[in-house]
Amino acid sequence: VGRYRNSAASGNPQLAKHTFIAGANGYGKTTLCAVLRSLQTGDPAHVLGRKTLGATDAPAIELLLEGGQVRFDGTAWSAIKPEIAIFDGVFVAENVHSGEVVDIEHKRNLYRVIVGDAGVKLATQEADLAAGSRAKTGEISTAGKAVQPHVPTSMKLEAFIALPETVDIAAQIEAQTRSVDALRQAGALRARPALSEFIIPSLPEDFTGLLARTIDDIAQDAEQRLSAHLAARGMAASGGNWIADGLSHAVDTCPFCGQDIQGLPLIAAFRAVFSERYKALTREIAAMKAGVERDMGDAALARLGTVAEQNNGGVEFWQKYCAIEAPALALPTGAVEAIRALASAAIELLDRKATVPLEPITPNEGFITVRAAYGGAAAAIEAANTVIRAANVVIADKKAVADAGDLKAAEAELIRLTAIQTRHRADVSELCATYTKLSGEKDAIETRKEAIRNQLDAHTKTVVKPYERRINDYLAAFNSGFTITETKHAYPGGVATSSYQLVINDTTVDLGDSKTPGDRPSFKNTLSAGDRTTLALAFFLAHLERDPVAVGKLVVFDDPFNSQDAFRRRQTVHEIMKVAGKCAQVIVLSHDATFLKQVWDKSPPAERVALTIADHRAQGSKIMPVDLEHACRGRTATDVDDLQTYLTSGAGGLLDIIRKMRVVLETHCRTTYPGSFLANDWLGDMVRKIREGGDAHPAQALYDELDQINGYTSQYHHGENMADATPDQIDPSELTGFTKRTLRIVNALQA
Repeated sequence: VGRYRNSAASGNPQLAKHTFIAGANGYGKTTLCAVLRSLQTGDPAHVLGRKTLGATDAPAIELLLEGGQVRFDGTAWSAIKPEIAIFDGVFVAENVHSGEVVDIEHKRNLYRVIVGDAGVKLATQEADLAAGSRAKTGEISTAGKAVQPHVPTSMKLEAFIALPETVDIAAQIEAQTRSVDALRQAGALRARPALSEFIIPSLPEDFTGLLARTIDDIAQDAEQRLSAHLAARGMAASGGNWIADGLSHAVDTCPFCGQDIQGLPLIAAFRAVFSERYKALTREIAAMKAGVERDMGDAALARLGTVAEQNNGGVEFWQKYCAIEAPALALPTGAVEAIRALASAAIELLDRKATVPLEPITPNEGFITVRAAYGGAAAAIEAANTVIRAANVVIADKKAVADAGDLKAAEAELIRLTAIQTRHRADVSELCATYTKLSGEKDAIETRKEAIRNQLDAHTKTVVKPYERRINDYLAAFNSGFTITETKHAYPGGVATSSYQLVINDTTVDLGDSKTPGDRPSFKNTLSAGDRTTLALAFFLAHLERDPVAVGKLVVFDDPFNSQDAFRRRQTVHEIMKVAGKCAQVIVLSHDATFLKQVWDKSPPAERVALTIADHRAQGSKIMPVDLEHACRGRTATDVDDLQTYLTSGAGGLLDIIRKMRVVLETHCRTTYPGSFLANDWLGDMVRKIREGGDAHPAQALYDELDQINGYTSQYHHGENMADATPDQIDPSELTGFTKRTLRIVNALQA
């Protein structure tokens, strides 16, 4: 894992309640934190992401805990240990800030730091439910897209799905379609006439009476004489009319022969028969025949056909807008022929009557038959007229509605009715059922989420202000020039987050984010690097202080004093010791042995151990015991400070810096590899021993660097050759490079 190829060293050093591990940057301190974080969370990614580059074997780790050994087999841990708290760059980057900015992800993670384990459980439930709700929303969206093509553009999806089923929806759609068409054609409807009723031709009411009529006071013998006279002369068919015309010219003499006719019995009979009443009767018969021919003849029957044809056109038009029974209002089949047959039979009877006006004519069997047929036809025509009258009422109503109607409203209603029919079609109904089911499931999730969120809000309100006060207490203890205020929580994006403001010189400053302009005060341009480290440490300590199970935890600090001044370093030592007194074990990792020495000095001797991460070339980094007392001798620390000062500011004598480089390296080699060098070995001796030891020498990884630095510094370490015509001059740039290389070897190169 990382630089650890086989980290087991001789003696397999054991850790203590207070464990201090020194290590150069890049030697494996961060890897140790990653291993412990993986053990805490059970997430193998923290380890797998740090697999040794070029290695073919899977990562394998064995750790000895109080409860026994745990192993990582390349894919998972045999057990996890949640009781671990780690303050390192990952904690800072995840929960407080990344680089110089605070973004939404930091606020979300900080919220979990603030609310504690109880709040985290609620927040996790809330977040899981929120994720479930979002996933369900995606399913609902997919289901909605399946329904959407069936939804009218003017209607919302939910309204479409909620449409109730209607039994007679097809009939309603048909009727509404006609109404819409009528409203669209309001002008045409207004101008279109209604249907016409059929005028039923009929015989005069006194038809049979006229046939039976005679003149009662004409003597019976007068008629007999007249009949005999006409028969004798072969004039029975039309002689009567001829005689009637002639009588108007006969007074006393015959208009034909001039003979005196006064007193003749035959003439008296003629006069009796052909009186004015007789003439009136014949006129009535003729008039009735003309009336029958007029009212029941071809012209009248043609008018019936014309009305029928007009009605057919009207029905075709009005049926688009009204419910009209077309067959019921048509001219009945056979009606015209029945009328024509009755008229023909009636005229035949009238012709007979006209021949013998004084004789009663009785309708024959043929007439009775056609009159019965006519009666049926007349009843059928009247039935059609009844339907026509009803249709005209509907037509009148439709005209009135069209004149006063609202086309847009009618079209909207037709859309609604059509949508109902579509909504409850089998295939669409199934799609809607899926959408409704998913929506119900989401509502249930939202209800549970709301209940959890209410609990979370109540819990958060009880911890936020005390947490804020404790943060400010820590900031005051670190002598920070700022505090935080307005710590609160919200749910942007549906996920719980925390936010706060900085207070500097009694002025509130918003945190801002990566998009905040540089000319606006924010987190990134108001806090120094040391301030940001201090704030992050305050968050961590305040969280740990409120942790109910902190007493059983392993707490890890990785370079907790980064960019801090001397006072804050001492305060950091103090706070670490407070934590160490309350937890099961504390591990402090640092590249600065002098800082570890400060904590070491305050730790109980029986409960402390000091280790270092040493580079063993092919075997990688190994964790080995180290003598902090020896590693932190005062003169060497001062020399290191002088080298750092020269590197940053150029201050100091150049020759003095060169000589201190050798002293610092000699001290480092004796301290780091105590079994490899003698107390009186100088840098040149050490380089020789490493060269002679070859790859097996523990310090072989440093050979090239030490050899070059020794070669550079040795020319100024010994006496000057006065005969040299070109004495060496110290090049500041070259000296800067070697100074930097020296500090890198002793793990004192500042970031």
